[in-house]
Amino acid sequence: MNNVVQLNASYFVAPQLSESDLALLKEQGFERIINNRPEGESDDQPAGDVIRTAAESLGMEYVANPIDLSKLSQEQVEAQEQAISEEKKTLAFCRTGTRSSVLWVLMENGNGQDASDLVSYVSGKGFDLSRCSAAMAPLLKP
Repeated sequence: MNNVVQLNASYFVAPQLSESDLALLKEQGFERIINNRPEGESDDQPAGDVIRTAAESLGMEYVANPIDLSKLSQEQVEAQEQAISEEKKTLAFCRTGTRSSVLWVLMENGNGQDASDLVSYVSGKGFDLSRCSAAMAPLLKP
């Protein structure tokens, strides 16, 4: 798995994981997996319970916080923030990593960082958040 992107010291994002990815992620020191992908989004997507079982069998924490950008809410941002309140090396994933990046931007912005700087930073990491701006706008802090 070579498409993991680090956003800060303990928060990383990636596209869809498979059960077979988890052993390598554990070897790389990941302690927590956050699934930001809704169930049944595509036919080739493994069920969240399959990922959960594999992660937990390796001693990793698993959190489900599914995100549909058309229904993005402050509660989902807070759920993500709560999930990472205890600092552990965390990998958040969705179909492409974009939604997991959106949540990171919103969390960091909520903690006082400038939204445009955060979006630029994430864009520099390969995630174009322009298509997410309408969903993010109501939740961004000035």
